[in-house]
Amino acid sequence: MSSKSKFLGVGLLLSAAFATADATAQSEEPIKVGFAIAQSGWMANYDVGPFKAAVLKIEEINAAGGLLGRQIEYRVIDTKTDQTLAGTAGANLLDWGAEMLIVPTDYDYGAPAALAAQNAGIVAISPGAGDAKMGVQGVGPLVFTAHTAAQTQGIVMAEYAYNVMGLKNAYALEDVSIEYSKSGCAGYRAGWDHLGGTLAGSDTFRNDDPSLASQITRLKGLATPPDVVFLCSYTPGGASAVRQIRAAGIDTPVVSLTGMTDNYWLGAVPDLKDFYIPAIMSLYGDDPREEINKFLAAYKKRWSEDPTSSFAVLGYSSIEQWARAVEKAGTTESEAVVGVMNQFKDEPFTAGLTSYTDQLHIQINRPQLVMKVENGSFRALEMYRNKFQPDMKLLFRAGQ
Repeated sequence: MSSKSKFLGVGLLLSAAFATADATAQSEEPIKVGFAIAQSGWMANYDVGPFKAAVLKIEEINAAGGLLGRQIEYRVIDTKTDQTLAGTAGANLLDWGAEMLIVPTDYDYGAPAALAAQNAGIVAISPGAGDAKMGVQGVGPLVFTAHTAAQTQGIVMAEYAYNVMGLKNAYALEDVSIEYSKSGCAGYRAGWDHLGGTLAGSDTFRNDDPSLASQITRLKGLATPPDVVFLCSYTPGGASAVRQIRAAGIDTPVVSLTGMTDNYWLGAVPDLKDFYIPAIMSLYGDDPREEINKFLAAYKKRWSEDPTSSFAVLGYSSIEQWARAVEKAGTTESEAVVGVMNQFKDEPFTAGLTSYTDQLHIQINRPQLVMKVENGSFRALEMYRNKFQPDMKLLFRAGQ
């Protein structure tokens, strides 16, 4: 071998060595996940539980050897239930190097952070947004929500009230504060109409209204009293509405949305009866699903407390579904990961059967756990899967 050949051979060996070392170093770098979520303000009731559950899943993945052989590192920035701060938090986490963002559990409060991720070419998942605009047709194709569409929540309760409870004449009381509650009522009306139910009337209010006296007067003045009231709302205003309805002597069954889930607000309405919701899971020892009870035990072991919100499992499954897509894609590159997620069809994640398409990034047919308030606590009744499914026109309330 000539001297020139020797030097060339050594150079090639050194180049290969440096390339291997660089690839090894890259493979050892952590995968970064950012949380732009509310840790204070009223949205913390919905965001903190999913955050802790997501951390639990991250730690489980890391303990099992990581994702694609790399550990997951996370950072959280408090959005303080402020839409402007949500966008800033998202941008700061992307500057840190986040390869995926978890954003608040509501479209109105989570969209700014999700948009920052979309514009940067990074996947964003809201554990609990119930508005389909948290996805392809709204913020963008890199954005998902792990939750069920508010329209589907309304449809589930319309079908349950009509088919199971035998109720036929409804009254709708719609909270027009955010997209979630308006979409829930749109779903309920569509589902009720599809069943052939009668709508005795409807009214509106806002979540921060101190009094519903006028609405209650109109409700009580109906010539034919309804046999069910559909309350399209969320806490804390929804709890105030329930208290005022019952204080006015209206004992008609009330069905509502997932935003009214969990026991923390029931103290505001002592001896509440005949109140029903479509829940994500039960925190009270009676959930019929083994995977949910396993999750609850793991959560309590990790955090030395039970979840205070049933939204928690959606945070766990947000990481769960993204990690599964990353594993199948063999990369964290957003386009490849989204391509896998768009093929999910009744994928059995802990939060429930999960499906996405390249046109829809929200659940429209996931079985829901119907729960009823009894003796001061929500109690599980049964799993219910809607037969009528919302189309795109209903999901985006076109023409409304």
